This record gives sequence, C-alpha cells and structure tokens, in this order.
Amino acid sequence: MLYVIIILIILVLFLFVRLLLLKKELKRITKEMKNNPAKAHMNMDFIDGDLQNMITEVNALYDEIMHIKAEGKDEERRIRESISMISHDMRTPLTSVIGYLQVAERADNADEKNANIEIALERARYLNDLVNDFFDISLIESEQVEISFEKVNLSETICEEILAESPEIDRKGIVPLFEQSDRDIYVIADKKKLARVIQNLISNAVKYSEERLEFRIVEDDPQKVTLSIITDSSGEIDTDRIFDRFYQSDPSRNKGGAGLGLYICKSFVEMMDGTISAVQDGKTFEIRLAFSKA
Repeated sequence: MLYVIIILIILVLFLFVRLLLLKKELKRITKEMKNNPAKAHMNMDFIDGDLQNMITEVNALYDEIMHIKAEGKDEERRIRESISMISHDMRTPLTSVIGYLQVAERADNADEKNANIEIALERARYLNDLVNDFFDISLIESEQVEISFEKVNLSETICEEILAESPEIDRKGIVPLFEQSDRDIYVIADKKKLARVIQNLISNAVKYSEERLEFRIVEDDPQKVTLSIITDSSGEIDTDRIFDRFYQSDPSRNKGGAGLGLYICKSFVEMMDGTISAVQDGKTFEIRLAFSKA
C-alpha cells in the first residue's frame, strides 16, 4: 500500500513539474509571437513534441503570410504601373486630336484643313479603341465577362474579319492567304468574343507584318481545331511575355499599340476553354489558337 502511495506521489510530482514546464514554454511562445513583427521563424527548441509540431505549423503560417504580403505588394506595384501606362496611352492620342484640330481651325487652305481633320479623326478612332480595350480589361479583371457557348463557323468568322480589315490590308499591300476558306469548320465558342479575338489578331498582324498574312486550320485532333495566323517579323519577340499586359516587343519602334490587344485575346480564349500560344522561327511569327471542335 505504501509503495502505491509513493508511486502516486511521484507521478503527481512529475505531472506537476511537467505542467510547470509546459506553462513556462507557452509563456515563451506567447512572448515570441508578440515580439515578432517581422513574422520570422520561431525557435523550435521545446521539450514537448506536440509543442514543436505546433510551432512548425505556426512557422508555416508565417511563411504563407509573408508570401501573401509580397504578392500584395507586387499587385499594388502592377496596378500603379498600369494606371501610369493607361494615363500616358490615353493622353498622347488625345493631345494629338486637340493639336490637329487646332491646326485645322487655323488653316486657310481647304485641303490642309481636311488633311488635319482626317488625322485627328484617325487618332480619335485609336483613342476610342483604347478606351474599349481598357473597358474590356476592367471586365476581365473583375471577372464580369459573360461567355455564351455555341456552335460557331470558324471559317466564316475569319473571312468576315479579313473583310472588315480589308482597307488597312489593301493599304499595306498585303494579300491574305486562307486555304480553308472554301469549306465550313465549326468550333464551340462565344461568337462575339471569338470575332473580337480574330479581329484583334488580324489588326495586330497587319500593323506589324510587312507582306505576309496566312491562315491555316489544322484538324489533326478529333476533339480540337487549331487555327494558325502566320506573319513575318523583322525582330526578336519574347513569345513567353507577348500576352502580358502592356507588353511591347520594342517600345522605341512602337507603332501606336498600347500592348493590350494580345492580353485581351488570351483572356477571352481561355474563358472559352481554348488555348493560345506564340512561336517564332527566324522571320516567321505564328500565333496558334485551339478550340473544341463542334
């Protein structure tokens, strides 16, 4: 009986001492957490394994907090840069419109007046396109773009957008080549968004290409249809960044684009469950689109 009492006393003393030690370590943890503004890793030198596991999880949580804070700072920086670029891109054509209209107002010669008005109208149209791009981006970033899937005639859509861009295509002396224009090929997509994507890609191709504009449709995959838009390119293009917002391959030779069109294309294509990529091989530059076959 005496042995049992002694054992119980020893056990109680052991538990009491362990409780004191745990209480001391918990106080140390609380102190470290209060005095850890930088969210650095906490000391893991504890006698209790469960406490060590808890601190491991706390340290992992600190790492996640720091990662989120870093991403937040990066996103804030990108927003500031975007606002700055948007302001610059809108101010430049607006200043041109005002300038040419002022020159036209002072011109005595009718031909000179009309020429300056025409230039002002051209810059105003570009400004209107830019505003539309910014509006699309605001919808994309706020996830307010509505997609209506339907069976869309891809061949017909390409032909319609080539026709819509024909004045600029003719002005550049480019002869479009589209081998599959004589038969209908259908995909599952949003008709308006698909037309916007193709129009944007054609407009971009005509702007930067010298003489080549080819369209190829490949149906090797029974589930997919791939469209390639092929142009020539005189310089090196970063195909990994070309779909980024405000990307310009060479700002010093910028031809009036704000670097938004391909970003919008990529966003719309992915919303339609498609893929888009860019490939450059020497002077040949190709953008590939893939959609589900209807």
